[in-house]
Amino acid sequence: MKHYNHLLVVIEPKRERQVALERALEIAHYNPKATITVLRLVYDFSYDLHILNRLKVKETREDVLKTHEDQLSDLIEQYRGDHEVTIRTKVAFTRDIGEGIMEEVNNGGYDLLIKAANHHSVLDSLIFTPIDWYLLRNANIPVIIAKEHNWQENDNIVVAVDFTLDRRNIANVILLREAQMLATITHGTIHLVNSAPVVLPTVMLEVPHYAPEIYAESILAEHKKRLHQFARQHNIPLTNCHLAEGMPDDVIPEICRKLNARAVFIGSAGRSGAMAALIGNTCEEVVDYIDADLVVLNDKTIGEEKSAK
Repeated sequence: MKHYNHLLVVIEPKRERQVALERALEIAHYNPKATITVLRLVYDFSYDLHILNRLKVKETREDVLKTHEDQLSDLIEQYRGDHEVTIRTKVAFTRDIGEGIMEEVNNGGYDLLIKAANHHSVLDSLIFTPIDWYLLRNANIPVIIAKEHNWQENDNIVVAVDFTLDRRNIANVILLREAQMLATITHGTIHLVNSAPVVLPTVMLEVPHYAPEIYAESILAEHKKRLHQFARQHNIPLTNCHLAEGMPDDVIPEICRKLNARAVFIGSAGRSGAMAALIGNTCEEVVDYIDADLVVLNDKTIGEEKSAK
């Protein structure tokens, strides 16, 4: 976390507790060089006010900006406490919250985006793209979806590793490195979690005397072999390796609950459009079901990490 020098925090005024700002201050506590930009997006109403002339619209916008800037300054003072970190405020108009956040991410030179988790219904997730999901798919920097708890020393930190594709190996390493930085500053314990989806090919059902349980055991054995090999390479105790049969969106939340994890590092394929609707993204499927911060690196972020190396 020490290389996160410029943090972007999304403020949501309807929340009583600004968890994203709390998390940014916790990170800045361990990195004196950090600068926090607190972003408040306001709906751009100018196109809706046809009855007002342009001059009146401009004056109204300036009044709205000033009001929100004052509110942000008061909010920051409530949370700053003894922190001496540099905190900047930014209020911007937008017609779409997700696009407004992404525009600021792309133009602001940030290292990390922090936003509090939104709770969305099944119907919302089918018809609309919730803001959280939109950010996870499109951000070219790491994203923290913060839950309402505090980081504490000696917490369990989960890294969700994926061995289904060879190209995911570098993603596993990058995720682990990010988690290890957090573990170093909070004296946390790293746990590796892997799921083994056992889907029996239809053709195998027609093979005489073929036992599905043997196929399942072979899949689990291969996942266990790769998990333990990865752990040994990176000095993770085998007792901190957790493997279970099932889909990631079932396995990861269940193991996180048992471990009482406070942060989960996971990769996202960054799919969008029809591909996301048909296949989905694991991080999106688990975000509502874990009581822990979700730290997400998608393929865009991982690609930039690889090129930087």
